[in-house]
Parts: sequence; C-alpha cells; structure tokens
Amino acid sequence: MHNISSTFSLMFRRSASFLYDCLLLIALFFIITAIAIAFNHGEAIQSPAYYFALYLVGFLFFDWFWRHGGQTLGMSAWRIRVEGRQHESISFQQSLIRYLSGSLLFIFTLFYMLFNDDNTALHDKLSKTRIVLYYK
Repeated sequence: MHNISSTFSLMFRRSASFLYDCLLLIALFFIITAIAIAFNHGEAIQSPAYYFALYLVGFLFFDWFWRHGGQTLGMSAWRIRVEGRQHESISFQQSLIRYLSGSLLFIFTLFYMLFNDDNTALHDKLSKTRIVLYYK
C-alpha cells in the first residue's frame, strides 16, 4: 500500500502548477484572440479551426517546456518536473501522448493516482513519463 499523504501532496502540487500554467495560457489565448478578431473585422470567431488553433497553441506551450528542461513555469514554482521513466528528457511522441490524454481525461487521470502504487497519473502511464519532486 502506498502513502496516501504523499499522493495527495503530489496531486496538489500538480494541480497548483497546472493552475499557474493556465494563467499563462489564458494570457496567451487573449493575445491570439485579439489578433484573430482584428483579422475578422471585429466580429466574434465561431470557426472550429479557431478552437483547434488554441488547442494546438496549448500543446506547443507544454511541449516546448516539457522537452526543454522538463518543467513549465508552474512546475518550476512547485518544484516538480516531468521526465521519462529512466530519468531522460521526454520525446515529442511522449509529449503528444501526455498532452492529449491529460487534456481529454483531465480529472480522471489524476484520480488514477489514488489507485496506483507508484504515484503516476494515467497520462503519465500512457506516455511512459513521470513527475518527480526536486529540491534546489
């Protein structure tokens, strides 16, 4: 049986770091939306391509940070980082699987940690990655 206290602690760190990163993404989405509205003559954008573009920008944001240092700004603030199972940097394929499964299964993937002995979320398991704590 694994330590439930450390699992909840890691779930909190992951959630808090994601909240930090969402604030950055929201700011980025505002900028992209302002530019898109300017090109749309001030009209609301209702195209599915626009929403897909925002989803793609979200992926590019996380992918770049995860593959260049293993952590986003939010992850850095909460002293966690993502890495491969053998302590290596993650690949593009791992990043893509992690983003797709994490965003599509969001809350379910974290609850998976409660039933898993190695404190990995479902999107970690699927992408063969893990979150580790680090200390300065």
